[in-house]
Amino acid sequence: MASDIDWNYINLVKKTVKSEDFFGRSGQYDRQNRYPHENIAALKAIGIPSMHVSSRFGGPGHTVATQTKAVEEIAYGDPSTAACVNMHWVVADIIAKHAHRNPHMAALLRDCAENQSMFAGGASIPADEVDASKVGARFRRVEGGWKGSGRVGFATNSTGATYAGTVAVIVDGDNRPAGRTILILKPPLNTPGVVVKDDWSAMGLRATATNTIEIKDAFVDERYAFEIDLDELKPGLRDQDESGSAGYTVRSGRSQISKGGMWLGHARRMLNYMEDFLGKRKGTTGVNVQGASLSSRSEIPWAQSTFGRLRHWVESGDLVLYATIEKISEESMGQVARADRMLIAMYHMRRMCEEVNKESFRLAGAHGFVTARPYERMFRDMMGYIATAYKAPEMEEHLGRAGLGHVFALNASGG
Repeated sequence: MASDIDWNYINLVKKTVKSEDFFGRSGQYDRQNRYPHENIAALKAIGIPSMHVSSRFGGPGHTVATQTKAVEEIAYGDPSTAACVNMHWVVADIIAKHAHRNPHMAALLRDCAENQSMFAGGASIPADEVDASKVGARFRRVEGGWKGSGRVGFATNSTGATYAGTVAVIVDGDNRPAGRTILILKPPLNTPGVVVKDDWSAMGLRATATNTIEIKDAFVDERYAFEIDLDELKPGLRDQDESGSAGYTVRSGRSQISKGGMWLGHARRMLNYMEDFLGKRKGTTGVNVQGASLSSRSEIPWAQSTFGRLRHWVESGDLVLYATIEKISEESMGQVARADRMLIAMYHMRRMCEEVNKESFRLAGAHGFVTARPYERMFRDMMGYIATAYKAPEMEEHLGRAGLGHVFALNASGG
């Protein structure tokens, strides 16, 4: 898989993350609950927002492996910045599936390629609500576009984006749902009636600007919306050719697998932090008796075995993720087999996140619980990754269904 990665570009990403001190800024953004404008600007300067856009629409068309490795390096510096980038890619993926036959969507991709324009993604229940029947957007067809109102939540990247990305129910003149077809909306965030509420306040990933979007009798030009059947929102499973042939593709659903790279980057940062911490941590009390020998925690057997488990999950996550990307890129693999492989890999990555948090917290102890050190923020950010995408029990159900020959799905549900 290493041969499928543009290492010159990845080295540029690594250099940017290090020179711009993403890790140092991460603590500042967290304390201030502030969007990472400086990080995003640095990433735009090297073309991160458009790196996956096909050459047909003016982008460089980097491979899935390169995209995944890039967001891994970004997350190693700052998990919130990585979450903003990957959410942008999620929305862009949906656009890419329709850009070959929809000139308006093609224009959005070209804008991304030429100007590094970014998308926010929000299609969930707002944070202050738990009942989907009480929220959501409803739009009706009008001359030249669509008009409607509603509230959608968890719109990650909403502070720094050019365009919103959300969904709406299509209604008739009596405000009743018109069927299974829904509306995908990508309006500019400065559209009259589209308001980003600065209401993101969370335990972790505090810099992601995952705000609520309120839509108040807004008109959305037809250039920024299209209708699709609900089934079309399934993630892609194989590389898309230049003709834009039908079928789910790795290219159009690549941000699902690159999410694993985001998780891996932050997990590796936690692993490396713990390696350094265990070497420095000595003694158990505030009293150092003269002549007493203090061993570092890295020399203690229970800490060694705990660190071993932590290392296992990070290193196996790396192996599983990139081997899976290589496998699902094979032209001969069928869609069901691809979906199964992706499900297996993403379940492993999800479990990696859970175990990394558990084992690293055991190692950190009280000194990891205090805000004087960056670990507590790193722990909370990993909790954010765990909370906002996929449900392990649901994934286990579908793993069983797939193995038993039943219909299964690769769901990225969160919340």
